[in-house]
Amino acid sequence: MHRFALFAMFAAFGFAQPNDPSMPKPPADVDAALRARVLEFFDLHVAAQFRKAEELVAEDTKDYFYARSKPKYLSCEFSKIDYSENFTKANAVMVCEQYIMMPGFADKPMKMPIRSTWKVENGKWMWFVDQDALRNTPWGRMTPGASPPAGAAPPPSLPNIPTSADFLFKQIQLDKGAVRLKPGESAQVIISNAAPGVMSLLLPASLLGVEAKLDKSALPAGGKATLTLRAAKGAKSGVLNVQVEQTMQLLPIQITVVE
Repeated sequence: MHRFALFAMFAAFGFAQPNDPSMPKPPADVDAALRARVLEFFDLHVAAQFRKAEELVAEDTKDYFYARSKPKYLSCEFSKIDYSENFTKANAVMVCEQYIMMPGFADKPMKMPIRSTWKVENGKWMWFVDQDALRNTPWGRMTPGASPPAGAAPPPSLPNIPTSADFLFKQIQLDKGAVRLKPGESAQVIISNAAPGVMSLLLPASLLGVEAKLDKSALPAGGKATLTLRAAKGAKSGVLNVQVEQTMQLLPIQITVVE
């Protein structure tokens, strides 16, 4: 995978902020209007009716919308909405099912969190992208340079810039991939971030009878998070996945419940 394609993968997640539980609740009519627009926008993507979706795009983002590749979603459902600027801007997170064009993922669809940003324009909620913020990646700010003249030799590669996707799956590490628990017992798994930027952790699905809790979901560069696992009575063995939002990587933890 080309290195700039890798940057684009991470930039796609960079323009939304994490949920803030201290924010006041939006007016009911404002929230209903935004939810209707978000659902319409993503339903049009599911139906591949992109010309109609264009009607929900802000004026300053239309060129970006025209030029970008259009994702093919199989289905989408709400996850959360965060409001800002007196309920005139918002970050929405949808969970969309889609095929992931990466080795090991192309044969079956996966449900992934998809972030989008919205603002009120002429009295209506419109999808927009802060294109300057797209340059911010976990590896720093990406600044495009001038194109080299025709026939010029390519610039030397930099050792600290990744050239393949393999490195993506080495940035977040678990200190253990398996735990054994008796009902009532707890165990901890330490998650480390080797990337030079913030990475976000999710628990996309629960395991029957096993409580899983992260002490932090935003993992800073060089930082660590603690995942606490506790088995209740009647808990079942299985695999619990920790998802890295920026890379879409799933980190499996085998949990064995013993009597």
